[in-house]
Amino acid sequence: MGFFDFSGGGNMGFGSVKNVQDFTNEQLFEKLSAIKVSFGTPILGDIFGTQSVMYKNITPYYDIFVRVHKDKIIMGKIGTDGTNSVGTAMQMESEVLLGSKDEESSYADRAVDELLEVIKRLENGESITITDEAMPANTATGEPISLYMEQKLFSLKPRFDVFDQEKNVVFHVEGDITSHSFTIQQDGREVLKLKRKIAKIMDEYVLIRNDETVAELKKKFRIINPEVSGTVNGAELRIAGDMMGIDYDIEIGGRTVAHVDQDKAHWSDCYRISIKDEDVQDIVIALAVICDHVSDKDSTWRH
Repeated sequence: MGFFDFSGGGNMGFGSVKNVQDFTNEQLFEKLSAIKVSFGTPILGDIFGTQSVMYKNITPYYDIFVRVHKDKIIMGKIGTDGTNSVGTAMQMESEVLLGSKDEESSYADRAVDELLEVIKRLENGESITITDEAMPANTATGEPISLYMEQKLFSLKPRFDVFDQEKNVVFHVEGDITSHSFTIQQDGREVLKLKRKIAKIMDEYVLIRNDETVAELKKKFRIINPEVSGTVNGAELRIAGDMMGIDYDIEIGGRTVAHVDQDKAHWSDCYRISIKDEDVQDIVIALAVICDHVSDKDSTWRH
């Protein structure tokens, strides 16, 4: 689709998919009723007289709808029955003007993204009973690994440590602005290198381990929230959520491997990175650095 992708996703609050299976709204309702998602169960309702599948009261402001429209299936967030249209419009307008969202708006947009992925899989003919977002993805110990990384990484001399909950150093990250690269180190040795490709219209990045490229990523143009896409070890990468508001999932191959947010109650000016697959810890750290760069308008790496 190139740089300009208006099919939705990427925390935009809407989505559309070509209806290659010729689903009706009744068939969509039947299939979605059998699929467990993280944000509720559907009902068959209507929007101003137009039949739609609805997920009610996702947040105090928003419901989510999905329906057939001509040759596509469209979906998005819409004001709840209990919220007047003026209040909903003001909420959405503030998101656009301020370039950031509160927790409830971000949650609703992430729910739309989850639903978009479900519809894509149904259109591909897949059989689904539960989404990856609704399934816990645990490490070998059964609990996610929580690491902490400081914000505003792109100073003139970007050097910092990544700590665990006991403030032990797990990774050391050191950047070189002149060569557009970061090195991710563990126990004093480099385990991964992050390089930014220069002279590109949109930001592009590669991750290198032992002189071999393990990931290729690029920024995609979005109206509200930036998006990073690409592949990691040949599997599709997806950042689901709000990068600007620091509340997003990192998905590799359709599986959630980490969540990034802020824990202001315990750590100041830090990202909290909850890693659900310990085998990709270094890659997750590098991806968090990339997301920080993409969402930072004043980054010194920009052209």
